[in-house]
Amino acid sequence: MTESLLVLRAPSANRVFTASAGPLAVREARWVLGAHLGAPVDVREREIAGVDYLEIRTDPQDTTPGSSGDSLRPLVAQLSSAFAVFEASDSGAGTAPAGADPAGAAPAGADTTGPEPTGPDPTGPEPNGSALPLLRPTPLPEVMRHGSELETTLRYPGKTNEQFTALLLNLAAALSSRRGGVLRGDLALLDPTCGRGTTLSRALRLGLSPTGADIDAKDIDAYRTFLTTWAKQHHLPHTQSSGRLGLRSPAGGRGAGSRWDLELAADRRAQRAGEVQKLHLLTCDTTRLAEVLPDRSVDALVADLPYGVQHGARTEGWQRSPLDLLEQAMPAWRALLRTGGGMALALNRRTAPYERVREILGSHGLTVLSSDGAFRHRVDQAIDRDVVLAVPDDHPQLDLLRALAASADEPTTPQLTTPQAAARRATPARAPSSTTGDGTSAAAATDPEATTTDPPARAEAHEPRERTRHE
Repeated sequence: MTESLLVLRAPSANRVFTASAGPLAVREARWVLGAHLGAPVDVREREIAGVDYLEIRTDPQDTTPGSSGDSLRPLVAQLSSAFAVFEASDSGAGTAPAGADPAGAAPAGADTTGPEPTGPDPTGPEPNGSALPLLRPTPLPEVMRHGSELETTLRYPGKTNEQFTALLLNLAAALSSRRGGVLRGDLALLDPTCGRGTTLSRALRLGLSPTGADIDAKDIDAYRTFLTTWAKQHHLPHTQSSGRLGLRSPAGGRGAGSRWDLELAADRRAQRAGEVQKLHLLTCDTTRLAEVLPDRSVDALVADLPYGVQHGARTEGWQRSPLDLLEQAMPAWRALLRTGGGMALALNRRTAPYERVREILGSHGLTVLSSDGAFRHRVDQAIDRDVVLAVPDDHPQLDLLRALAASADEPTTPQLTTPQAAARRATPARAPSSTTGDGTSAAAATDPEATTTDPPARAEAHEPRERTRHE
């Protein structure tokens, strides 16, 4: 007998991302839960009475450490789309209310003078014959150190939506052999293209002490100003310091840039006890990070690569294409990654083809685990986004991660419970369109209604990617 946890997905403010959120959430959960438990986990989409859930099936007889529902909940609480969790029971579905006559008589003392009830029986089967399960709300543990305003308050054109940022961080952490540090707070996380800190804010909420780097001093200053204001408004004891970046080797030449360090605590008692979080913010070229950070010091590297499209950005001074950036930065990033570390990169397939990215990573001693298109989804007409997951070739858990990769690629087909749901699922989704030589989408070139039925989405907001900067 299996037990089910049903995860109600959080809504997304971005409608285009919402359309792809189900399969993305399933694959994220398979990677995260499977990595922490040390074996593939049965996760799928399931629709009940028109509401979409993630269903996590567990075996009560399984003695694998952490496989019980209670042990899973802290991990489930960190999933990017987790909003609420229910325990599902199919055994009680369709049964009569307590005290009712099984033959259909009303309970003693019940008012039988009213009109006959109409519509479907809420405790009975769905129109297609499958019984509705009984759902019991179950609390999620509080795993966030800080409130959601840390992620959502700072707004600007091109900002990545927070759910995708959380997904990317969770995937990188799951690849690390020290993945338990995401729960303990000691996972060493680096965003080498941090922009205005969306990933860093998520890491701070999780209780981590992350490091971020970007070449754009204006973005770094904007994030620094926001963080200090946020800490003051929430009365968090904090200290800050700044200075020039020191080079690890005196022969390194001119200075690499500047740094800003923030140390914060929940209260004065925690500060006195040394229970603090530290953020290191570096203003420098990402290709020089190995000159200023220790080798093999990073457990999880998360990077949202420049997309090579314009979201109101300047281009002067930053001329690298996404692939050029990746090729030039990879030696430094690889040197910083621990043997048991993991890397999650978001890319635009139009400007950074998946196979070419795989080749670049492979040439630097990295094994790509995610399959081509596993996390593919549309952001807007110019951005066909995907995620590449990679680890060092000598990762100590490479066999486990390969097994999880195979499991993650299994179909996410939901369990249909209504004819309407079946019809909706049977409708093929529009694949991300390719572009013709003149920059027009192939869909628009062959379908005159393509540009009217599929208008430009509200740009989910990525840090200005045409800068091809290290954001």
